[in-house]
Amino acid sequence: MNKYLISKDKFNEFYDLYLYSFNRDDSQHRKDVFKERFDHSLVYGIMNGQKLGSGLFSIPFDINFHGVGFKMNGIGDVMSAPEFGGRGGASSLMKAALTDMYQNNVTLSYLAPFSFGYYRQFGYEQVFDHTKITMENTQLPRVKNSDQGHVERFAIKDLPEAVKTMYFENNHRGGVVRATWWWDHMLDKHQDYQIALAYDDNDVLIGYLIYYDENETFNIHEWFNLNPLSRKLLLKFVTKHQSIFQRFSYESPDPDFKADLLIDPYSAKLEVTPYMMARIVNLEDFLKRYPIKKMNLAKIYFKVDDTLEWNNHTWELSINDGIVDLKIADDKKDDFEVSIQSLTKAMFGYRSLNSLAKYGFIQGDLGKIKALDEVFVHEKPQLIDYF
Repeated sequence: MNKYLISKDKFNEFYDLYLYSFNRDDSQHRKDVFKERFDHSLVYGIMNGQKLGSGLFSIPFDINFHGVGFKMNGIGDVMSAPEFGGRGGASSLMKAALTDMYQNNVTLSYLAPFSFGYYRQFGYEQVFDHTKITMENTQLPRVKNSDQGHVERFAIKDLPEAVKTMYFENNHRGGVVRATWWWDHMLDKHQDYQIALAYDDNDVLIGYLIYYDENETFNIHEWFNLNPLSRKLLLKFVTKHQSIFQRFSYESPDPDFKADLLIDPYSAKLEVTPYMMARIVNLEDFLKRYPIKKMNLAKIYFKVDDTLEWNNHTWELSINDGIVDLKIADDKKDDFEVSIQSLTKAMFGYRSLNSLAKYGFIQGDLGKIKALDEVFVHEKPQLIDYF
């Protein structure tokens, strides 16, 4: 057992450190929601005398990456008491959590950074962006009523199982495969959220919209559409709130602006915002089960620079009729060298190896770099969840 894993009877100490470290107000609702996350996490901590000095969550999840399932642990609530800061406590816990992930056959890790630079030292890299769209109520587009389908509105606690199925079937770019407890946690955490459901004439669910009210703003939290009818129905539902709200905002997991789809692109404020980071914990597993885009690849040698010793090797890679052959080849001369951060970007489809080479993040044989780049997906990943 890792010496930094703490027992479940330390909940109150962990919760108190959380409140102080993040300047949060205590409430029964906050405590109950936090306890749900605590109960489903690997909880790490370092004692400072009789008090908890540092702590973090490592939350087990599954993700769907282009049809392939991988284990992923989400790092959350990394914190240290001010009097314990600067002693490397959080750093020790991060290293311990990553080691445990590898030993527990976890392939990937995600986190929400307070500092991108800080977490890059642990091998994490930005791969998830969001597009935030904001419009004043006077700028909303005109949407005609549809003579097909209908919309129903519910409190989030009454979310039907069909919504969970729709999310599951349309989540394939690295998003979380939501377990029952995580759905329950989300619903408990966001008790004031509401959901609008779009149905066709056969009463089949074709889309949903999760939203909430904050400071006279209609905030869209999550939006799925199976077809243009759903999009039209739910867009009309949104615009019918024009007289109630001053502004409308949607933070989409899709980093593509799509401003050209608006009648007047100037009517909306559009901005791409960095969201969360990812880390390859087990490179061998990620490469061997990766959804490759090229069925054959001549032998390539590439050196990976990583603080995790099991990834920090020169690797020999070839693909024959879709079968990946990967092995450690530290005795071979590499064709190029790449950091685990740059490789994470490329394998997640966030930025190509060719682009990384162009900007000087990879040096070596450009032909080999291009050949490996053709193996990887080139669609940017999408993540809605936050932890």
